[in-house]
Amino acid sequence: MVNMRVPTLAFSTDSDQDTIASRLLAINTRTPTSETEDWLRTDPDKCRRILAQYDFMRWEFMPNPSLDDVWLSAYAYHEAEGIWPHQIVVDIASDIGHDTGDEWGSLRDLMRQSKVLARETEAHVLLVHHCADSERTKRPCPRRSDIHGKVAAIPEVIVTCGVDGTGGLHAACVKNRHAKASADADIRIPMTLDAATSYVGDYVPNAPQHSYAPDETTWGGGGWS
Repeated sequence: MVNMRVPTLAFSTDSDQDTIASRLLAINTRTPTSETEDWLRTDPDKCRRILAQYDFMRWEFMPNPSLDDVWLSAYAYHEAEGIWPHQIVVDIASDIGHDTGDEWGSLRDLMRQSKVLARETEAHVLLVHHCADSERTKRPCPRRSDIHGKVAAIPEVIVTCGVDGTGGLHAACVKNRHAKASADADIRIPMTLDAATSYVGDYVPNAPQHSYAPDETTWGGGGWS
């Protein structure tokens, strides 16, 4: 969301306002969140200046929004900004209110409603969801069959993420209607993760370190000049 820098409506059901603010501060300054959390209390003016750079993101922090809340927030965004958001993010999908009492049935209804929401607003709708966590789960990236609730039928693209034994982040496209994918997560992409500063970026392998011993063949006869 930070890197895309497009008008975004984000539902953060899993993290409150202070958590999100401290993470944005950490990403911006590459400072651990253990420090940026203190900034919110000790230096609010500094925080306000930095966070102003992310005003392209509008946040909703309801812990248990309903589908109506999602739609009404999208309409309110359009009313206030004069445009639809280019991206709508729900983190976490399973926290959307379940009126029927059937969690998986409600989750599948969310998938269907998200498709309608994307068509009506022309926004990219991103739903964050959980996968199984057992000894049978594929590591580091879960398979499509590991997704909770078996809700893989409707989304256009599904990417699963996980960390390896060294803490390295990997992402695997397990479904893509328009390009290559591997349902068993056999094709995965390594990424750079610094959890302390909430940083995620492209993977950059460690470059080999070369040492050069001066000899008579180097410039100047006795070393580099």
